[in-house]
Amino acid sequence: MAFSVHQRPDLLQRLQTEVFDLIVVGGGITGAGIARDASLRGLKVALIERGDFACGTSSRSSKLIHGGLRYLEMGDIALVFEAVRERQRLIQLAPHLARPQSFLLPVYEKAKRGVFMLDIGLTLYDLLASFSGVLRHRALRKKAMQRMEPLLRGKGLSGGVRYFDAMTDDGRLVMANLRGAVQAGAVVVPRVSFEAPVFKNGQLTSVRVRDEWDGQTLTVATRCVVSATGPWTDELMGLWQGEPVPSMLRPSKGSHIVLPRERLPLAHAVMMSADDGRIVFALPWPDATVIGTTDTAYEGDFTDPRATVEDAEYLLKTANAHFEAVGGSLTLNDVISAWAGIRPLVAAEADQASYRISREHVISSDPRGMVAVAGGKLTTYRVMAAETVDAACKLMPPARAADLKPALTHRLPLPGADRMTSRARPLETLTQSLVATHHLLEPFARHLAYQYGSDADEVVAACLATDKGLEPVVPGQPVAWGELRWIVQEELPMTLVDLTVRRTPLYYLSGDRMAPAIDELARRMGEWCCYSPERTAQLSDEMRNFMAHHRLERPVAQVSTEGPNA
Repeated sequence: MAFSVHQRPDLLQRLQTEVFDLIVVGGGITGAGIARDASLRGLKVALIERGDFACGTSSRSSKLIHGGLRYLEMGDIALVFEAVRERQRLIQLAPHLARPQSFLLPVYEKAKRGVFMLDIGLTLYDLLASFSGVLRHRALRKKAMQRMEPLLRGKGLSGGVRYFDAMTDDGRLVMANLRGAVQAGAVVVPRVSFEAPVFKNGQLTSVRVRDEWDGQTLTVATRCVVSATGPWTDELMGLWQGEPVPSMLRPSKGSHIVLPRERLPLAHAVMMSADDGRIVFALPWPDATVIGTTDTAYEGDFTDPRATVEDAEYLLKTANAHFEAVGGSLTLNDVISAWAGIRPLVAAEADQASYRISREHVISSDPRGMVAVAGGKLTTYRVMAAETVDAACKLMPPARAADLKPALTHRLPLPGADRMTSRARPLETLTQSLVATHHLLEPFARHLAYQYGSDADEVVAACLATDKGLEPVVPGQPVAWGELRWIVQEELPMTLVDLTVRRTPLYYLSGDRMAPAIDELARRMGEWCCYSPERTAQLSDEMRNFMAHHRLERPVAQVSTEGPNA
């Protein structure tokens, strides 16, 4: 399936000449899930995204597929049940993108809840998951906790529990759904923004959209608009109504920092309690450790929020309170990179803290031809998508709705899982197959298996056909030159930020160490995309501007000529 910048003019032409049942506005995880679900049912679907796919909340999460253990305390039993059910389904339908992960929850002497109470709560958590898909939790004594995670501070530690959820790469989960939508017939185009609806006799007939790449305005014929715009829901609803509307959201910012794995090498994810009672995770990546998230009310620009020094210090303080890091306490100078995302929480009571607001979603319909979905969480995106498509089908002419197939996403594997073995430990099987077949080093083979699943063989083919294709872009990091070429050919990135931030984890793993490679990255991407010299030069400038925007402003006293950011 070719899905590259070279096809974009044809996709724009299709937008102008075809009639769609629905046009999805928003290329994050919810919009991607809606486009795939609707296309598989037989609806004619177009999806537009003002920026790059997953450029908002959907590439800036904690990258967890989880039931929401803390929502049990809030009494959201139905939400937890739905989430753990979807967690199990994703593990089955996309094992490369939803991988079981062991979590430790240490309990210290002054904790609000002891091991016994947590044991009871996690028993309910396991029951809601019907004890399927992942292992059951276990209560642990202090020595067992320290044996499993030796860097945990022992002072005041009374024990803890071990339970299981799952981790993902959120940007790649979005791309898998988009590629599935394209395979099912959807027209999917980035850098196209919604401008206004066009009505005839009080009913939607088309929409005006703008190509942000060249400024051209297009008219797209459609029966229904579906808003999956996350934090921009209020803005989209205002464009639909032709005037500002009351806000239905209460945005919350979540920040994360990436640390060198050698400073905090973890075997398990660890749930930590910050001084203010918020939950913060220490998450083991194969090549780094991530600490996050903050959860604070946010006012400001949604387009490109950034983690601040205050955010990083909050996370470092929490991590240092729980771990004795290798080489001494963690400082700002250890931070390789950082990101922040905006959660589109449905508005709650004015005095309710954002970290206590439910992640349940809301779907609304306008009989003139609009369905909007807001709220929700990454784990339950498939259910949100299915319910949104159900609502859109009710706006279709009866004869059209009668022709549609039932929903299929609950049982169809996502791209990358469609050719994986059904045997136990499919990722390990795939990793060993890549090593044996292509003579790859095991860490690189594992990276390909975890990122691309059964598409990994195609990625290797691209590497073998590319100059220096198997060499890492940044020394010591797993992302290879040929891997980037495959992404350009198959996943429609248009800038270096698309390529190194959302399609791969290259920027987050490398931080400033990526700087020496920027010009070569731009040159190669310019060649692969057939860009002009001027456009190729812009690639470098945009990447450097992005890095400058997201670089933490460290105090001068803490800047060092050594370490990960030198």
